[in-house]
Amino acid sequence: MIKTLAIETSCDDTSIGIISFDGDHFSVDQLLAYSQVPDHQKYGGVMPEIASRLHSEKILGVLHAVGWGEIENVDTISVTTHPGLPGSLVVGKAVGATLAKRYNKPLYEVNHIYGHIFSLLLERNKTDIEFPMVVLTASGGHNDLYFITEDQNKFHIEHLGKTLDDAAGECFDKVSRMLGGPYPGGVWIGEMAQKHKTKLLEYVECNKCDILDNAVSFKRIFLAKESFDFSFSGMKSQVSILLKNFEQQNIALTEDLICEIAYEFQESVVEVLAKKLARAGLKYGAKTLGISGGVSANDRLWEYANGLIKHKNYINLNFSLVKPTKKIYSTDNAAMIGVVGILQQEHML
Repeated sequence: MIKTLAIETSCDDTSIGIISFDGDHFSVDQLLAYSQVPDHQKYGGVMPEIASRLHSEKILGVLHAVGWGEIENVDTISVTTHPGLPGSLVVGKAVGATLAKRYNKPLYEVNHIYGHIFSLLLERNKTDIEFPMVVLTASGGHNDLYFITEDQNKFHIEHLGKTLDDAAGECFDKVSRMLGGPYPGGVWIGEMAQKHKTKLLEYVECNKCDILDNAVSFKRIFLAKESFDFSFSGMKSQVSILLKNFEQQNIALTEDLICEIAYEFQESVVEVLAKKLARAGLKYGAKTLGISGGVSANDRLWEYANGLIKHKNYINLNFSLVKPTKKIYSTDNAAMIGVVGILQQEHML
């Protein structure tokens, strides 16, 4: 049994966990975090200076809650070193390096994005996922596609595509702000979208019409491109232009209209993410499609992707679709960093 103490401070979550590996199964023995979301809400986004200061103030308290005595019982220390906010990263790196030296433990530096990729292994057996696999990592700060192969118990990672501007999660936050919603905006957008979807279903069930005509429609511009890169700034701009047009025409932004905009926006983002993922799986001959990162907690994305792989274009490929076993493993967390640290220790990465 291998155990690592993992530290994640790449953005605004101070997360520390203990992860164990028995040669096949990754277990989360402890996972604690201080979330800074309330501290950043009034700014409508993460303030880097505040984030790094709060990491400095809170990290020892989180470590104390995990238990200083537990450090003696782990084999290694794993810490996020890149990418992320420089001021936030340096706090975690400093604490990780200090613990490694004080307790004479090997220190493993971990790529945060690799953490999201291999968060899919948390509370699973390594053999539960069939490779090769294409993974979509989508959150507030990044949006990427990766092709993962396994050869002789070693993983190989190929980067297929990235966001050229805004990431999907960032776009959710910005559109939420445009519509008068909170930060973070993903959950709120999903709730507003669900209200509109419920209204659509009610219209159909009452036979008032076959479908409720939508006044709102957004183009899925980047789907026309063959590359596996993403761009969501245009989606955000479409929402902004629509709202300006409504203002010029003195159209009130009612709750119903907000819900309709949220619904169409979410549908457009989800469609782009899921179709790019499926297309990459088709091109690269993947057996499994994975969705990770904060946006993987979006229920509509999972629902849409599940429906898509049953479409005639993909059904014969028999894709398996996986996401983190718990929503807490979708967001930034130390457990996923521990998985990568262990994989590095075992020379599987």
